[in-house]
Amino acid sequence: MNEKFHILRRHERQFVKVQAQARGFLIRSVILQKKRGLRDALSTIVSLQASARGYLIRQEFSYTQEILRDCQPQTHTLQSHVRGYLYRAREKAFRNRLAKGEPGIALLQARARGMLAREQFQGIKGWLAQEEEMIIDLQARIRGHLIRRTHDEKARHYRENMDKIIKIQSLVRAKQQGEAYKSLSTSLLGWI
Repeated sequence: MNEKFHILRRHERQFVKVQAQARGFLIRSVILQKKRGLRDALSTIVSLQASARGYLIRQEFSYTQEILRDCQPQTHTLQSHVRGYLYRAREKAFRNRLAKGEPGIALLQARARGMLAREQFQGIKGWLAQEEEMIIDLQARIRGHLIRRTHDEKARHYRENMDKIIKIQSLVRAKQQGEAYKSLSTSLLGWI
């Protein structure tokens, strides 16, 4: 028995090396199988993510629209009061400037420019309200494209460095196994 133990002790490094190589082979084969499975499922995962994001955004948008619809009468009343106050304040300032003798033509031109700008803004605002679904769809497509691009960059990085990752994992596992074997062999020596 003592003689067999000494033989095992002499060939310990070869045993550890064979064990590490076998573990490395098994781990690499499992990783390759998982990588193949992920590659096969990648397009399905990306489309599911895009669908889920779109659904969540539509839900959030409809919820926001409901809240705005419920608050609409109060909002209109408040807005009309604020608009009235602002209009009266502008009129008062306009009358004061006229009373001080500022040129009336320049003030009228400024008023006309302001009115034209407000009309143009209302036209743009109306167009945006009509094209709201198209704008939301465009935003969703852009977000999906950006997310897919970052995902592709990460996947490419992992593919490029997979050998390094596997090597580091193999070295760490080999060290752990070596330490476990040493502690086991020292405990066995103390037991014998």
